[in-house]
Amino acid sequence: MTDSESLLVAAAQIGTNADLAQNLTKIETRIREAADRGVQVLLFHEGCLTGYPDAERAEQLDFAAVEAAESSIQQWAGELAIAVLVGTTGQREGQIYNDLLIIDNDGRRLGRYAKTWRAGEPWYGAGSGPAIFNVCGVEATAIICHDLRYPELTRLGVAAGARIVFIANNESGLTAEFKLLGYRSMQISRATENLAWAVMANAPADAEDMHRSNSSHGNSMIVDLWGDVLDEATSFEERLVVARLDLNKSTGDPARRTLGEGGGAELYGTGCEHPEYAEWIREGLKLVQRLDGEG
Repeated sequence: MTDSESLLVAAAQIGTNADLAQNLTKIETRIREAADRGVQVLLFHEGCLTGYPDAERAEQLDFAAVEAAESSIQQWAGELAIAVLVGTTGQREGQIYNDLLIIDNDGRRLGRYAKTWRAGEPWYGAGSGPAIFNVCGVEATAIICHDLRYPELTRLGVAAGARIVFIANNESGLTAEFKLLGYRSMQISRATENLAWAVMANAPADAEDMHRSNSSHGNSMIVDLWGDVLDEATSFEERLVVARLDLNKSTGDPARRTLGEGGGAELYGTGCEHPEYAEWIREGLKLVQRLDGEG
């Protein structure tokens, strides 16, 4: 936990594309802006650094250049004492992954969360499931875009101790209007169903090309544990979405209740009422990987 029991966090809503160098420049600008504003943890959207490649471009990615760009981000994080979570594309053992690279505020790489549930995209490898990490002294978990539709990923992360859920998105655009309410609802649900803070970064829409790849519908947001949106970008703007989180309020009680560890008596008058369900959740905790910079 941080010394002040609070954390200033931000989601960067920026437009990126397939140009790695251009994307890196925009990322650096927002990291420096966030650091100047006292932000302690900064989240970027899915595929922010590399673009969100299709099958053809995935084969053409220069992973040496991607690694160099990631190292630059790591250097800035350490120099500016700001934790950075950035969507990128990783390669391990000949397979590529839709990754969220997690860098702590001392510039140390905590690891990569690979998107667990792909939305098709057979060129990506499937991720390994829920993850937890300690960033700026706070336990947190992360999911990527389509993972939102599998709420147990977040539930298990919170049951394992996370008090913040970082959500890196690059969703369908404004032309998929029928999806927009569902997207918004899921961001809010992951917070309130777990009594945990939620920080979501999404790519903005492109007013000049509503069908451009690597663009979405914006609406990056920070949600409190009761579902109130503390700050939210509009669809087209590029800016930092910022809020201060009171860490004492994020109890994770519903998740802890399902473990049979209390976490419900004050709110609901009882603890765990279903031991069999609690056993199922405890078995699920075995799937949670800790990202701690080792290996």
